[in-house]
Amino acid sequence: MSEAETSSANLNDSTGLFDKALETWSMIDLPRLQKELDQYGLEFQDYQKESLVGRKQLATKTKSFKRLTQEEKVGEINPLLKSYQKEIDDLAKKNKNVDNAFFQVYRAIAEAPDPKPLLKMSLDAVNSMSELEKLKNENRQLEETFLGYADYEQLKTKNTQLEEELTKVANLKVQATEDEWKALLEEKEDNWDKRRAEYERTVKELQKQLEDFKVNEEIMKLKLDNKNKALRELDEDYEDENDEEEGPHNEEEKPRSPDGAVQQRAASNMEIQILSRDVESSKLRIMELEKRNEELRREVSTAKSSIDSDTAVLASKKRISELESSNVVLIARLEHERQAVDRRNTEIRTIKESTLKESKRVSGELEALKEYKSKTHDYDEIKKELEVLKQIEFGDNEDEADTETAENGKTVESSIVQRNKKLNNEVIEYRSENEDLVNRCNQLEAELKSSIEQLEESRKLSEKLEKELENVENTSANDKWETMSMISSIAPSGNGKLSPAASIAGGALDSRSVVAPQQDSSILPIITQQRDRFRKKNKELEEESKKQFTRIVDLKRDIQSLKSDNKDLYEKIRYMEYHNAAQNENPSFDEDVEKRYKESYEMQLHPIEKFRRMESKRISSRMSPFERVFIQATKLIMSTKYTRWLFVFYCLGLHLLVLILTIYLVGDSGSAALPDRSVISGSTGGIANGVSEELNQQAERLLSD
Repeated sequence: MSEAETSSANLNDSTGLFDKALETWSMIDLPRLQKELDQYGLEFQDYQKESLVGRKQLATKTKSFKRLTQEEKVGEINPLLKSYQKEIDDLAKKNKNVDNAFFQVYRAIAEAPDPKPLLKMSLDAVNSMSELEKLKNENRQLEETFLGYADYEQLKTKNTQLEEELTKVANLKVQATEDEWKALLEEKEDNWDKRRAEYERTVKELQKQLEDFKVNEEIMKLKLDNKNKALRELDEDYEDENDEEEGPHNEEEKPRSPDGAVQQRAASNMEIQILSRDVESSKLRIMELEKRNEELRREVSTAKSSIDSDTAVLASKKRISELESSNVVLIARLEHERQAVDRRNTEIRTIKESTLKESKRVSGELEALKEYKSKTHDYDEIKKELEVLKQIEFGDNEDEADTETAENGKTVESSIVQRNKKLNNEVIEYRSENEDLVNRCNQLEAELKSSIEQLEESRKLSEKLEKELENVENTSANDKWETMSMISSIAPSGNGKLSPAASIAGGALDSRSVVAPQQDSSILPIITQQRDRFRKKNKELEEESKKQFTRIVDLKRDIQSLKSDNKDLYEKIRYMEYHNAAQNENPSFDEDVEKRYKESYEMQLHPIEKFRRMESKRISSRMSPFERVFIQATKLIMSTKYTRWLFVFYCLGLHLLVLILTIYLVGDSGSAALPDRSVISGSTGGIANGVSEELNQQAERLLSD
C-alpha cells in the first residue's frame, strides 16, 4: 500500500508540475513571444545597419568638413552638429527600445519553470507510448484468453465432482457386477448340482432298466429256448405223422416264432428311443429354464443396483454443468464487451473534446485570419504601389536587385517601370546637381563676407571654450574622449590655421548667432527626400532581413535535423562496428568528427548503460593486474570471429606438436632399448632384422605425420 501511495503522490506531483508549467507557458504565449523577438531582432538589425550607415555618413561628412577651408567650415558646422545630435538621439532611442524589449522578455519568462525536465518526462512518456501500446495489446489478448478460461474454477470443481461420482459409479458397477456374477455362480452351481443329481438319478434308473432288460433278455432267451425245444419235439413228433399234410404249415410256424421275438425287441428299442427323446427334450427345457432364470436374476440384480437411475442423474448433472459453464463464459464475454464499450465511450468522449478544442482553435484562427484579411485586403495593391515607388525613387542602390529581377524574367510592366525609374533618377540627379550648385554659390558668397569677422571671434571663443571644457572634464567622464579630441583639435596649427575639429567647436559655440543667417531653405526638400528614401530603403531592408532571418531559422532547423541524423548514423556505425569489427578496422571518416559524435553519443546514453559502465569500471579497478590482463586477453580473443578461430588453431597446433614430440621420444627410447633385448636373449640375426624393420616403419610414420 505504501508503494502505491508513493506512486500516486509522485503522479499527482508530476501532474501538478505539468499543470503549472502549462499555465505559465500558456500565459507566456511562446509563439507570440517568438514573433515579437523576431520583430525585435529585425529592428535591432535595422538599428545596427542604420547606426553603421549613420557612422559612415558622419565619417564622410567629417572628412569632407576637414577638407574645407576655415571660411567654409563656419557655414557647414551647423548641419554637421545637427547630424551628430541626431545620431546621438537615435542611439539613445535605440538603447531605450533595446532595454524595453529586454525587460518585456524578462518579465514574460522570469517566473517560467525550466522546461528541460518536463521535456525529458514528456520524451520518456512518448518513448513509453510504444511499450504502452504493446502492453495494451497484450492485455487485450490476455483478456480474450481469460474469456476462454472464465469457467476454469467451475470446471475444475465440476471435474473433481465428476471424478468422485465416476469413482462411485465405477464402484457401484463393480459391486453390481460382482453381485451379478456371484448370483450367476450360485445359480450355475445350483443348476450343476441339480443336473448332477438328475444325471445320477437317470443313470441309476437306466442301470436298473438295463438290469431289468438283461433279466428280461435272459428270461426271453430261456423262454425262447424252451419254445425251441418244444417246437423241436413237436416237430419230431409230427414229422412222422404229418409228413405230407402238416409239412408246409410247420414250415410257416417256424419263422413266426422268431418273428415275434424280433418284434418284441423292436418294441423295446422304440420305447428306449422314445424315453431318450423325452430325456433330451427335458434337458433342453431345463437348460432354457436355467437361462431364463439367469436372465431374471440379472435383471433383479441390475434393478437392485439402480445403475440406470444413476446414469440418468449423471447425464442431467453433466448437462447442468455444461449450461453453467456456458453461462459463465457468456457472462465473462458480456463483461468484456461492457468494458470495451466503456473504453470506446471514453475514446469517443476524448475525441469529441479534442475535436471541440480543435474546432474552437480553428474557429479562433479563422476569425483572426478574417480580421487580418479585412485589415489587409488591399495588401497586394499597396505592395505593387510600393514596389513601383521604390523602383521609381531609388536609383543606383538597386541596380543589383534590378539585374536579379531581369535575370529571373522581365515583363512589360517591369521594363516600363525600369525605364521610368532611370528617367526619374536622371531628373533627380540633375535637380540635385542644380540645387547643389546654387546653394554652393550662395554659400560661398555668404562665407566670403563673414569669414574674416568670424575668424577673430572664433579665436576668442575657442579660448573661452577651452577653459570651459577643462572645467567640464572632471564632471563628465563619459564624454572625455570628445572633449580631449576637441581641445587637441582647437589648438592652432603651425601655419596659423585652425584644425577641422577646432572649427567645429568654434562654430558650435557661435551657432546661436550664425545658424539663422547661414542656413538655407533650399536644403530642407533635399533632406526630406533623403529621409523618405532612407525610410523606404529601411522598409525594404527590413523585409529582406526578415527573409534572411526566416532562412537562418530554417537553416538552423536543418542543421539540428542533420545533427540528429548524424547521431543516429553514428549509433548505427557503432552497432555495425560492434558486430563487424573485422570489417571496420580502418574507418573512413575523420577522427575529430568521430570524437565529437562519440562524446555526444556517450552523453546521450541511457542512465542504466552509464551505470553498467561505471560498475564495470569499479569492478575492474578492484581486480589485480594479472586478472585485468587475463580479462583483456579473453576479450581480445573473443571479440571477433577471426581471433577465436586463430586461438582454436593455435591450441590444436600446440597439442599436435606436443603429441608428435612425445611419439618421437617414445620411438627413440624404444629403438635404443631393442638391441639390448636381442643381446640378452642371445639372438643375432632375426631380432636385428625385426628391429631394423620396426625402425624403418617408425621413420616412415614420422615422415608421413
